[in-house]
Amino acid sequence: MTFVNKLSKSFRWLRCSTLCAILFYMFFIGLILHSTSQKLQQQLKEQGTSSSSSSSSSSSSTQADTKMAPNVGHNGAQRWPNTLQELEKQQQKHEQKLRLQPVASNLDSGNKNNQPQHQYHPHLQKVQNASKSPNQPETVILAASNVNEKQILAKAFKRADRSRDGIVSIQELGQYINRRIVEHIDEAIMNNAREFRRVDIGPADGLITWDEYHRFFLREHGMTEADIDEHSEIRHTALNRRAREDMMRDKARWSEAARTDLFTLTIDEYLSFRHPESSVSNLLELVDDLLRQFDQDGDDQLTLEEFSDLNVDDDDDLMRKSLISKTLVERREEFKRIIDKNHDGKADRGELLNYVNPKTPRYALQEAATLFSLCDENKDELLTLKEMTDHAEIFLQSKMIDTANSFHTEF
Repeated sequence: MTFVNKLSKSFRWLRCSTLCAILFYMFFIGLILHSTSQKLQQQLKEQGTSSSSSSSSSSSSTQADTKMAPNVGHNGAQRWPNTLQELEKQQQKHEQKLRLQPVASNLDSGNKNNQPQHQYHPHLQKVQNASKSPNQPETVILAASNVNEKQILAKAFKRADRSRDGIVSIQELGQYINRRIVEHIDEAIMNNAREFRRVDIGPADGLITWDEYHRFFLREHGMTEADIDEHSEIRHTALNRRAREDMMRDKARWSEAARTDLFTLTIDEYLSFRHPESSVSNLLELVDDLLRQFDQDGDDQLTLEEFSDLNVDDDDDLMRKSLISKTLVERREEFKRIIDKNHDGKADRGELLNYVNPKTPRYALQEAATLFSLCDENKDELLTLKEMTDHAEIFLQSKMIDTANSFHTEF
């Protein structure tokens, strides 16, 4: 009996010591977790303070004094008929060069650079090629939001100045903008499939839901999966003002791109959603709009008279406003020289599709004419680096520098 009592006492002591050890380890682990959570909270507060200060400073600097409409500047474009032919030759050479490049190698090299961008630039977005092949056209690469604007403009000016004479003509500017536009559109089409696979992960069923894209958008802006799970889509408090505006724009554009199903996007619809300027379906819709506005007899073609004779009272559309602002002679000249390619007096859907296509040299020349009309101070039809830097806000938001964002704002 004495042995049993001793044994029971030893077991009780063992249980007590084990319980004390467990409590001690739990207390020790709790201290570690508490200190770790405090450090994480402190880091998050520091990051939030730095991001809010940077966003507030950037928002004050991103308000431009002048916004450029896509169809302003036709009058300037009319004064250089030979320039359009030169741009068309340049574009044909560029497209031949692109066709010689193996698409598969571009996709493989692009996958190596498939890293999310964790910085959001208020003025400019990062525009890069999927690969660094020497055969691809030059691109102005913008590293960060604090890069000196004069350096960015100087680099673009140097690349546009093909004659190396220290001045840029409207021909040179139009050619450079055309290269930038063609490069941007080709890159958007080439990267669409890879980005679609990055977004379509929950589940990967060949369709993208708004929730999948919303999480992708937040990841691209530096948020972790844990932060995304706790993120409020209604308030978007973790995003700066520019990012919130982009999210609101994307949400409005979603319903326009979702043609087959309001809740999902196919791979083609995703291209229209992300890069409407690169989507053939979007360009076809622009052609339909032109026919609805100007085709008076409903024959699915535009005549010279229909394109020239506009009802000034119906001027809600931007394209109509732009056309109305020109004289009758200018509209007739544009129809004959630019739209009616076969010179039969009518413009069919194919000719109208070429007219609204941003890759055509006319589009770049129109942008160049707009920049000249706004920034060529001495009206000598030549642009200097000083004139560019004096109007930095205009150029930084134009297709010469920020091609992607300029298109997204326009479309």
